[in-house]
Amino acid sequence: MIAVMTIVYVALIVLVFKILKVKPSPWPIAGFVVLGVAMIGSTVVLWTLAAPISTRAVVSRYVVQIVPIVKGQVISIPAEPNEPLKKGDVLYEIDPEPYQYQLALAKSQLAAAKSNVMQLEASVQVAEAAVKQAEADVATKQAASDVSVTINKENPQAISKLKLVEATEALAASQASLQKAKASQDQAGAALVAGKDQIGVIQSQIDTAQFNLEGCTVRAPTDGFITDWQIREGTYVTAMPFAAAGTFIDTEETMIAASLPAQMLVHVQPGNPVELAFKNQPGKLFRGKVVNVIEATGEGQFTTTGKLPSAAEIGSPGLLAVKISLDEGEPADQLEMGAAGAVAIYTDWGKPFAMISKVTIRMKKWMYYLPLP
Repeated sequence: MIAVMTIVYVALIVLVFKILKVKPSPWPIAGFVVLGVAMIGSTVVLWTLAAPISTRAVVSRYVVQIVPIVKGQVISIPAEPNEPLKKGDVLYEIDPEPYQYQLALAKSQLAAAKSNVMQLEASVQVAEAAVKQAEADVATKQAASDVSVTINKENPQAISKLKLVEATEALAASQASLQKAKASQDQAGAALVAGKDQIGVIQSQIDTAQFNLEGCTVRAPTDGFITDWQIREGTYVTAMPFAAAGTFIDTEETMIAASLPAQMLVHVQPGNPVELAFKNQPGKLFRGKVVNVIEATGEGQFTTTGKLPSAAEIGSPGLLAVKISLDEGEPADQLEMGAAGAVAIYTDWGKPFAMISKVTIRMKKWMYYLPLP
């Protein structure tokens, strides 16, 4: 479009000064200069608003710091740096023996606890039988006491007072024995509940020991590759976030971030189509869409310190980042993390001006064959 307007502009100059033979005085020349600046300038402004383009695009991927969940000595590292890995592939292994011992100990404690519960259940049964026996004895003594009291009322001479006292005391003793048997039953029941609770505690210890044992094998969290190994066989690793064993690059999702002046993003909306060219893939054009405009930038963040911020240091170049995703089917695996390139965003506003960006991005993809910075 700029080329067409340039041709029209030149044609007007030829028409006025060559065909119509207008004398090239300062006023006509100044008029054509202003007209040229207005035509080209307005076209450029409308172009950058309708289809903004940027050469500040970079390939981004999620990065995971590989930190173990258990501590121990590294015994093997099957994963080679920068080699493709699938989710679940083994990265490295920690000596599992200490955790095997913990698991075996917990399992033996569980067996002992279950045996103890069986004994406690037998004790509860014995206590229940004792209660039943004591209740029967109380019933017998109660009947004997009632008979003695009845006979004594009908014929005081028929039974001695000593026998009556003995019957009453025997009843009281049997009632005390019943209370004691019931207390023993309650004690046995409480001990059984505690024993069963202990089984739950030990089972949780087994689960924890099993979890720690499985944690001795560190696996790839997603598809990707490991880089920047900080360990060797024999290295002692700990479950500390600042002591990562290596850096894992997630290749399941590839995102592109591009920075553009804020005024060029006025009409950019999520879902707008995008075309991209990258220096590591010259001659190829990739397609995607806008995910969103990241409404935050580091220039607006101030760290709280004991020193007041300097007004002279406050400022921003006025750039905002745009997050872009590649369309399904695009060869994202061909794009290395950190690869630089150019991006053209096609908004729903001023679509005729998008042709300029389409031509520009296609020129860029071929120019990337040149060894230019």
